[in-house]
Amino acid sequence: MTPDAVTDITIREARERDARSLKQFGERLLAETPFFHRLPAERAGSVEEMEVVIRSMRAAPCCALMNAWSGGDPVGEAILVAGQLDRIRHTGTVGIGVLQAYNGRGIARRLMHRLEQVAMEGGIVRLELTVMATNERAIAFYRRQGYQEEGRKIASVRVDGNYVDELLMAKLLRPVRRGDGGR
Repeated sequence: MTPDAVTDITIREARERDARSLKQFGERLLAETPFFHRLPAERAGSVEEMEVVIRSMRAAPCCALMNAWSGGDPVGEAILVAGQLDRIRHTGTVGIGVLQAYNGRGIARRLMHRLEQVAMEGGIVRLELTVMATNERAIAFYRRQGYQEEGRKIASVRVDGNYVDELLMAKLLRPVRRGDGGR
């Protein structure tokens, strides 16, 4: 099915039976763009490894692997990983990717909205992410979602032999009372 012919996108949590499709999707997504940390070969090396990833995400407290599906094909992915230590349990790290053919259709926004719902249900107050400073489209998207730049990681990623900065961006899901350290 071509992207133009698709009008219905379903967002749902990954299931073990999705492992083969998600492995292939991940390799395709990572091959399309230089804006991810992983290379295609660094994604799960087998369907069985992808099943382990899915099981691990489902078992971990307040973690989620969500996918956007067009028919039987995954076209987008979002991940939420909550802090596992007591002092950072209120913080979740997020990441989103959508196949280029499906950009501009609101899929990333829907994935982000679903991650924020899961985060709030799990008691997460703060969501954070890093984005390559050269990824202007993603930076604009995150700003529209309410994320603010909090810092810059200098030369933190190397892409094709070139060092690239990353922006640290974050969003508070609800107001918080900060102690003296938050002046």
